[in-house]
Amino acid sequence: MNNLQAFLPERRRHTRTQLNMMLHGIRLDPEGGDVHDTLQMMDISRSGLGAVSDRWLYPGQKVLLCLPLHPQGARKNMYATVVRCTKASEGYRIGLEFDRVVFGTSIGSPVAAAAA
Repeated sequence: MNNLQAFLPERRRHTRTQLNMMLHGIRLDPEGGDVHDTLQMMDISRSGLGAVSDRWLYPGQKVLLCLPLHPQGARKNMYATVVRCTKASEGYRIGLEFDRVVFGTSIGSPVAAAAA
């Protein structure tokens, strides 16, 4: 965070929780076919998440995310839309907005706890 960002008001609707984990996703691109990706999630909220990708994703692109709900393997598939993608030293930092707010996830799961 730079000095200017420290004084700007928070614009997000929901509080972000730092959560570092790998996610699997499918880029839904009707022209180029489905493409499987691995994303490094950095944070999550009820309305979306921030991640790092080794590929550029265009704003407006639809992505199907496979969110882990439980260490024993339970997962929830969520559709999301890319809202931003910027080049960074570690790849591309992307912001994804869930196509519907995260409700009904397992109580006590890492993603459910972070999204609550």
